[in-house]
Amino acid sequence: MRRWAITALAALFTLTGCSTDAADPAPAPTPTISTASPATATPTAVPVPSATATDAAVAGCDTILTDDEYAALESDGLTLTPDIDVLDDTMQSLMDDGFGCYWTRGGGDVRVWYAQAEQSDDAWADQRQELIDDGWTQTDAPRDGVLQAPADHDPNYLPAVVHVGGTTYYASYSDYFRSVTALLG
Repeated sequence: MRRWAITALAALFTLTGCSTDAADPAPAPTPTISTASPATATPTAVPVPSATATDAAVAGCDTILTDDEYAALESDGLTLTPDIDVLDDTMQSLMDDGFGCYWTRGGGDVRVWYAQAEQSDDAWADQRQELIDDGWTQTDAPRDGVLQAPADHDPNYLPAVVHVGGTTYYASYSDYFRSVTALLG
């Protein structure tokens, strides 16, 4: 019975709130016509989370190479490492304006470096000349325009750079350019 009483009271309050008093009708609203120009909405800035350099690097490092190359890296026990041990100043200069990738395996000395950045042809011409002045040589292998570091650059790695279509690419050795999807087409 108690439940019935609560239900009846709830229904009564609901009906009371919905009823109108016939003795005191509310006046109907009067429509108005405005001649003023409609207000224009002022756009407001909506904060959008910005991608960090790390986000860009991880996204780029997961998509730059061919599937076969990623399989080979995995087969060799190499994993993408977010903390990059930069190989040289050339790699760092590209990472400053683009991104870099670093694959390594624990307990081993086998590592793979990669970097790329958008770069104007004029900026590339300047950097290219600096590299040549520092002893880099044009090998054109595995593609035209590849510059390779001098033999005394690093005892284990001879990095290479190439500039194609407004992007400069860097790899710890030039054969990796055969696996960069952007350079295959």
